[in-house]
Amino acid sequence: MSKRSLDALRLAPESLTRPFAPEQFNFSSTDDLEPFRGVLGQARAVEALQFGVAMPRPGYNVFVMGEPGTGRFSFVQRYLKAEAKRMETPADRVYVNHFDEPREPRALELPAGTASDFIADISQLIDNLLATFPAVFETPTYQQKKSAIDRGFNKRYDQALDVIERLSLEKGVALYRDSTNIAFTPMADGKALDEAEFAQLPEADRERFHADIAALEERLNEELASLPQWKRESSNLLRQLNEETITVALQPLLAPLSEKYAENAGVCAYLQAMQINLLKTAVEQLVDVDKADPQLRKLLEEMYCPSLVVGHHANGGAPVVFESHPTYDNLFGRIEYSSDQGALYTSYRQLRPGALHRANGGYLVVEAEKLLGEPFVWEALKRALHSRQLKMESPLGDLGRIATVTLNPQVIPLQLKVIIIGSRQLYYALQDHDPDFQEMFRVLVDFDEDIPLAEDSLEQFAQLMKTRTSEEGMAPMTGAAVARLATYSARLAEHQGRLSARIGDLFQLVSEADFIRQLAGESITDVGHIERALKAKATRTGRVSARIIDDMLAGII
Repeated sequence: MSKRSLDALRLAPESLTRPFAPEQFNFSSTDDLEPFRGVLGQARAVEALQFGVAMPRPGYNVFVMGEPGTGRFSFVQRYLKAEAKRMETPADRVYVNHFDEPREPRALELPAGTASDFIADISQLIDNLLATFPAVFETPTYQQKKSAIDRGFNKRYDQALDVIERLSLEKGVALYRDSTNIAFTPMADGKALDEAEFAQLPEADRERFHADIAALEERLNEELASLPQWKRESSNLLRQLNEETITVALQPLLAPLSEKYAENAGVCAYLQAMQINLLKTAVEQLVDVDKADPQLRKLLEEMYCPSLVVGHHANGGAPVVFESHPTYDNLFGRIEYSSDQGALYTSYRQLRPGALHRANGGYLVVEAEKLLGEPFVWEALKRALHSRQLKMESPLGDLGRIATVTLNPQVIPLQLKVIIIGSRQLYYALQDHDPDFQEMFRVLVDFDEDIPLAEDSLEQFAQLMKTRTSEEGMAPMTGAAVARLATYSARLAEHQGRLSARIGDLFQLVSEADFIRQLAGESITDVGHIERALKAKATRTGRVSARIIDDMLAGII
């Protein structure tokens, strides 16, 4: 190449940078500016995010891609929270005991903000149960009816024995009875004979007594053949009395709850099932017990008190949940176990919700690198989004690695937007190797690394610096300091017509300059503080670049 051509391509030193003058920023300090509420120079990404959030059809989940430090995460969080406030608050959910099949807990849906009230109502019901039982079985009315049932059984029993006793006296045999045994003894002159006296009787008399006693025992068996039936009839009458007594006692306790939750079919069905189960529990657990027994209250809570899955404020809007550690348990929830004498057991009260439960009806934000690095999670998330159902189960169940009894909770309808934030490499890798990805994450939000310089770019840049310093409690900046930051941003972009979108690097420099300002005891960050921060940064991180420059000057390179 000729020398003339080389001279034409040669760049002057001042052409290697894009300086910005303080005069381009018409303010004395950033305190004079309004805060910046958007995201700088990312119009395409903002429009895509707005579309993805507003689109109600399934499959329009969002993948946000771009380099770290471009403001993608903070903007997504701010935008979602602003949109969520305008949305309807989703329903609260609780799990309750399924009395017919305890291994399959039921999920109940309640209006937003009422789950805690429902749990408190059931807790108060348990207090009322402990105050009502066993006192209801000690009332005179109940005792009289119970005594009448006992007298009816005893009357039949006594009548049968009276017949046998008359027959035995006619044959000179005494009948003895106590609470457990009935016995016959020979008599002579109205007096029962002991074994020695009986042995002295003539053999004919002894044989007669033996024959008479055998006949009496046979007749006794005939008279008492209906004894099991009498016992069954007496037990049935007593059970019926107990059920009637319990039902009457439960009516004033359950009626207010049934009226309060009359419009919720699921809650009403649960209260009816609870009433049926209480007929058994009241007899087995609440008779002849100490009302102050803490174990009894714990038992009733384990049987009847709902387990909260998710509760919202009544007017809190839709939830926005960021899961920083998206393991399977943290996303889908888990079933906890307790140990009793070496055996593991669980119940509906040990169901622990995950981020998907909390985000249901709103938005879930996760980082792609962490999500894909956890076992079982990606496939399970795709299944949940495809079926639109949230199922709580152990991921080891399909591998046959669970060696104890577990639960199969009722599935919960799933309706939410998943926003995954990741790099371009991961996005294109998923697009190439996972055919389900494109169907479930149809909205791409692409954050650019550079910001084109437009007429209002510098003003927005300065407003962004004002917003950052205000949020972080840092001192305001002069126009000259902002101009130096803009020059540094253009240097990072390596383009004279662009600014770098790596806002995180700029904020880091501002933080270091503010620290230098504090050490100097000054009230405002000026260009000198920015220059000192840049120089200090270059000193800390510039060992390798300095060595390369030295080698170039020495002719080694």
